[in-house]
Amino acid sequence: MAVLGVDVGGTAVKTWREDGSGGVAGTVPTPRGDTTGERTADLVAELVRAAGDVTAVGLAVPGIVDAAAGVCRRSVNLGWQQVPIGSLVAARIGRPVVVAQDVRAGAAGERLAGAGRGRDGSLLFAPIGTGLALAWVDEDGSPLGTAYAGEAGQLRHRSGPYAGLRVEEIASAGGLARRFGADEAKDVLSARDAGDARAAAMWTETVEAIAEVLAWAIALTAPATIVVGGGLVRAGDALLEPLRASLAARLDRFPETPVLAAECGTDSAAIGMARLAARV
Repeated sequence: MAVLGVDVGGTAVKTWREDGSGGVAGTVPTPRGDTTGERTADLVAELVRAAGDVTAVGLAVPGIVDAAAGVCRRSVNLGWQQVPIGSLVAARIGRPVVVAQDVRAGAAGERLAGAGRGRDGSLLFAPIGTGLALAWVDEDGSPLGTAYAGEAGQLRHRSGPYAGLRVEEIASAGGLARRFGADEAKDVLSARDAGDARAAAMWTETVEAIAEVLAWAIALTAPATIVVGGGLVRAGDALLEPLRASLAARLDRFPETPVLAAECGTDSAAIGMARLAARV
């Protein structure tokens, strides 16, 4: 039996059709200015029809999501407020629809099909891209926490050198690029590698800020594994080696927690939703 995972993002809708013999990915633009979610639901219905005989659909959306009710309470990226996207899609396709927040869906994807596959215990997923958010899943990929759990990037610094800024304005790829005045974080890394002292300082500043967030998350929730995803993880050891060292220094009285690079890339949320939909 085939299932379809759908990840609705601010600019693109990604799909992952899985039938037990492998998965097939796809990407189409997200409808613009769709504040009611109706046109997005129409698009998802079209994608389901194109995917053929699927028995269930998993739907990931960004923002504050009430998964049990299938309602997106608020999504800045989509301009949604109280959109019952689960029922909108279900009414169009006549099949079960599972809804989850996109970062939790990505965590499920990495736990079940990516870097966390086959590992014991819970997993903390930290996609570091345009912003920063966290998500936890248990051994079978079920999300832990609801509503705004994991939205660490939205906290605001009240004092110190970052006073007035939100955490993700420092601890993210997007924040790093903006502070440096570059198009992408990889441009900052290239400048650092070319000997630019300012780029080197900003890179270190970003890694330390990420480590601070993860150290608190580890201390509070004791995950068995951490998987780092998002655009910044494409830097490889330039990110992971100093991040691991910084975490070790902060958590010297705690057991070491493996910090791994994500393996599913930008398809993690769609893969996770396909796996969760297969359980319906």
